[in-house]
Amino acid sequence: MIGRSDLELAWDLSVSVDPRPVSMIGEPLLYADGVEPELLAVISGAADRRVGSDELAKAIRDWPTAYHLSPERAVLLAPLRIAPQDRVLDVGAGSGVNTRLCADWGAVVTALEGSVARAELIAHRCAGLDRVEVLCGPLDGLDLERHGAYDVVLVVGVLEYASTYVGGGDGPKALLNHVAAATAPDGVVVLAIENRLGLKYLLGFPEDHLGLPWVGLEGYRTGEPTTWSRRELAQMLAGAGLCVQKWMYPFPDYKLPSAVLAEEVYERLDGVDLVDQIVGHPTSSEFTQSVLLADDRDAHRTLVKAGLGPDVANSFLIVAGRYQSAVADRVDHKVLAWRVAPGRCQRWRQQAVVVNSDQGLIIKRKLMAPKQPKTLEEVAEPQGWLRQAVLAEDEYVAGRNLEQCLLDCARQDDANGVVEALRVWRTALAAHEKSIDSAAVAHPYLLADATRVLPPEWLDAAPDNFVVTPQGLKFVDREWLAVGGVDVRLAVVRGLWKTVSAMLAARCHMPWPVTWRNDRLVKHLGGLIGEEIDDDLMQQWHQAEEDLIRQVYCQPEVRLAELHDAGSRSRMDLLGSQLAPYRRMEHRMRRQEELIAELLEPHETAMALEQTQVKLEQAESRLTDVQAELQEVQARLARVAWRERIHNAVASVIRSQR
Repeated sequence: MIGRSDLELAWDLSVSVDPRPVSMIGEPLLYADGVEPELLAVISGAADRRVGSDELAKAIRDWPTAYHLSPERAVLLAPLRIAPQDRVLDVGAGSGVNTRLCADWGAVVTALEGSVARAELIAHRCAGLDRVEVLCGPLDGLDLERHGAYDVVLVVGVLEYASTYVGGGDGPKALLNHVAAATAPDGVVVLAIENRLGLKYLLGFPEDHLGLPWVGLEGYRTGEPTTWSRRELAQMLAGAGLCVQKWMYPFPDYKLPSAVLAEEVYERLDGVDLVDQIVGHPTSSEFTQSVLLADDRDAHRTLVKAGLGPDVANSFLIVAGRYQSAVADRVDHKVLAWRVAPGRCQRWRQQAVVVNSDQGLIIKRKLMAPKQPKTLEEVAEPQGWLRQAVLAEDEYVAGRNLEQCLLDCARQDDANGVVEALRVWRTALAAHEKSIDSAAVAHPYLLADATRVLPPEWLDAAPDNFVVTPQGLKFVDREWLAVGGVDVRLAVVRGLWKTVSAMLAARCHMPWPVTWRNDRLVKHLGGLIGEEIDDDLMQQWHQAEEDLIRQVYCQPEVRLAELHDAGSRSRMDLLGSQLAPYRRMEHRMRRQEELIAELLEPHETAMALEQTQVKLEQAESRLTDVQAELQEVQARLARVAWRERIHNAVASVIRSQR
């Protein structure tokens, strides 16, 4: 029986409690990222200090605060079975994210943190939780005779620092031996770390710790933070006596994951499409300046198809132990994936789990908010015009979704294929729309002058939620509901916007000018499928989407800025890179060629011809500037030619796997 002193107090947000005491067990380690005072003010001033708290999430402003306060941190441990009364050791506990999670699940947790400032953060985050003990000092200062062995030992984002002064400097082998010694014979170690051969690193992203591209591929220097490949880590764990290992793969990485994949998902016949559907874009540049040299989503598909998916995952989540039964008890072997839509307020946060049942794949969902509906089939209480349907269990519809098909057509420069697929999608919408004289109760997604309306659950009827089956398109994932229905015009704009955004985000090739902005391409595609989309309709859709964003997301201002910026962004804007000037040179020249081609189009009036002459003169002036810039870029290219060779080598590896 769990008493008032721990779990019940954790859920009672109105109770004022003192921070947990911090016990020193040795000389503290001197490291910090400088954000600790700010975090202390945020955490100690919050009524709700649980992981996933809206109060904490709203304080995110940069990468350090996101890492310590983001609700997505909880996704990493979603696959684990932590039972009440389990004894958990959180090594290098940071600000206490995983400590708090395990304590709220009823475990007895020892948080071991080397930094005094961060130990204080844990003490405040876990205030009032009697089952949390906070220790400050090195791992070898832990008295196992007094504390005993642990059922679960967490090593999250710690092993990479084992050879540096901030990690004690003893090296990864010593750390793993200490960790194994602290683990009960039938216990497990849970390790999370980046992959030195991860896809994002292969595609030129800066290494997370050192900020430079391809560091892990070239080899780390002595004393630097170090990560390892899948094979290397497996051998290191086995060397510490942890031979039984369950491997999982967080995306986009273990720090702020939105999805975690089990290894079994890669072994399925439909694994390539299934992984692509669950993961989407396998990299994220939200808090980094990425140098993306290829279509990351297509590159990921190629490597998964070649059987290299686990080896090039960006991060690893490993449950390791001495006995098969111990590891098997901690993770449900029937689950293939865990996923949470990132950035949502607690009110709307929902977890989806893909399960391999006797009847085939099914999707189980649950709300993450503390106060759930009495039954999961209920519809969550409405907030304004927006509602959320939560189905406890739903069939997984096998097949590729329409967004995947559209991306393939774009990559093949098949404009006709894109248009035809969009027409099929538009026909599927038309089959469910009905005519009305006017909206009885108007809302942002149901305009007062609406004449064609889709059912309420078709708010998110975009191509990514339509699966291509032998019987035709099947609409899946009907999570969002708009009271009274959805204006067909706005549903079409939303679907086209999501499709174009997916193409741009992947940096995939598109059979339209690279200078076309997102808004222009949405209007163009709308016209090709018979839907007139003008500036007024685009503005109305922007307003509707803004209202939805303000309701659903913890930091709406960030999402709104992204929405605004995306409308004026083109593929041209995403292709340039300071580390790859030869690519910028190529695409700037292409942009000038497109400009000249537009200027040479025939015009019917003398005024138009006169304007064309002026534009041609401007183009000639621009071309002069481009020639000068070209000379400069060629000089820069000579200085960074080695980077081009690395890029070509990576591209060659990817092509060889197709």
